[in-house]
Amino acid sequence: MRLLAAPLAALLMVGCVVPASARCPLYLPMRVGPATGNPEKDTVGLFCAQPEAALATAPAGGSRSPVRVGAPMGDAEKDTMGFAPSSSTEQAAR
Repeated sequence: MRLLAAPLAALLMVGCVVPASARCPLYLPMRVGPATGNPEKDTVGLFCAQPEAALATAPAGGSRSPVRVGAPMGDAEKDTMGFAPSSSTEQAAR
């Protein structure tokens, strides 16, 4: 009987945890309680984030091209990028 106790307990735990975790599509870390100033002593838990269906998706193909803003720094990661202003006809269509 003891040989079956551990596998049965493991199956029971998996059977309870899997359906509960399937209800939440995304877990995000969240601090619980006040900040102590020491990250190792702060309590962090998981928060179930539900996606909002009412938000519109961003267009896949943009008509505005990226351009460099300001002087180049010599390192691609430090350069500032932006978007070129759209034409007056595109702004009127909006």
